[in-house]
Amino acid sequence: MSRSVLIVTLPPLTGGVPAKTEILCRHLRSLGHPVTVSHYATLSDYPELVVPSWQMLSGKRPAMREGQCFGDFSSVAVGCRFPELEFQYFKPSAFWQELIESHDRHIAVGGTTLASYPLMCAGIPHLVWCASTMIADRVDRRAAMPVARRLLDRFIVGSVQRAMEKKILSASTQIMAVSSYTRDTLIKAGGNSENISRVPIPVDVDRFHLPSTPADTGVIGFAGRPGDPRKNLGLLFGALKRLLDQGQSVTLRLTGDEPSELSPVIRRLGISDHITWTGWLDDDALPEFYRGLDIFVIPSLQEGLNIAGVQAMASGVPVVSTRSGGPEDYVIDGETGQLVGFDEKDMAMAIGDIVSSRQRRDEMSAKARAFAVQHYGRQEFADGLAAAWQQTWGETP
Repeated sequence: MSRSVLIVTLPPLTGGVPAKTEILCRHLRSLGHPVTVSHYATLSDYPELVVPSWQMLSGKRPAMREGQCFGDFSSVAVGCRFPELEFQYFKPSAFWQELIESHDRHIAVGGTTLASYPLMCAGIPHLVWCASTMIADRVDRRAAMPVARRLLDRFIVGSVQRAMEKKILSASTQIMAVSSYTRDTLIKAGGNSENISRVPIPVDVDRFHLPSTPADTGVIGFAGRPGDPRKNLGLLFGALKRLLDQGQSVTLRLTGDEPSELSPVIRRLGISDHITWTGWLDDDALPEFYRGLDIFVIPSLQEGLNIAGVQAMASGVPVVSTRSGGPEDYVIDGETGQLVGFDEKDMAMAIGDIVSSRQRRDEMSAKARAFAVQHYGRQEFADGLAAAWQQTWGETP
């Protein structure tokens, strides 16, 4: 039976959350369900829809705007007052209530569980698909904030959001965690283990496939948001410097544009000539990016999953990753890649060992591809969603 589905999420622009939201949208549509993507409007991206503190006396009111995302999916951006305080995005409002009441089924998709707060307050059955707890998601970003904002975040914004998260976790909502790490951290934060299942983000293993010709030796790759402090690119740059000093013939290829805050680090290490920034790549260009790599690296401080690592493995690229949470589900040490600590010497050694041995690299490549196909195909995701859907609404999706 067709059900109108409302997805509540963050702005569907760039990053891991919009990527998994699109996957969910397309899967639900394939099952015959019409889908609407609703998301909160941020001050930076939708200033016309929100009312910040300095406009409170202007007579301006929050607004809601319809549009499209992911091609032709209906979307609704929902504004609020005081968007400087991030928890305001999630507070119930007449806009959220109208959207909730006009749909049959409801799913929140976010980095954390917080996107589900309007659904929880409405008292309706719903699903949540997330990657992290609020604290794990925030701690490294908070450390990079200016002092005044850091204090505001720690004592006001963070405290309110942690209280909101506790309410969500104490409810009987079915939560789909993208990794074993996510599930464990949600349980430690107060979630009920019986209500939290692992539902990984799937990868299109037909699009992300082995290259027809081998990639050049020594091409190291990274894909993600380079300006996000959690990505910890300084560690990767330090490892690259060590490899170059050892006489290794290596280059680093990164998606996106060079963030201004990283430029001084790159200049100080003297590695500019060995780094290439691709600019932002759309989804169609990503498979070719991975197929041009010899090895993929995740230097992150914390990851709920890091879907880029799985996409690289599906493309036959071994992954070197820090022990940052989610990647430990699929980087099988010594088989599909290598796990390392937060030390540039260890990371350089792991990269160098793989790059310098073609036999080892090719064996890891085959195992990486096989693991991605077996554990991150569409079926495991579809089965996990179906089980959570059945538990929530007593029906198959």
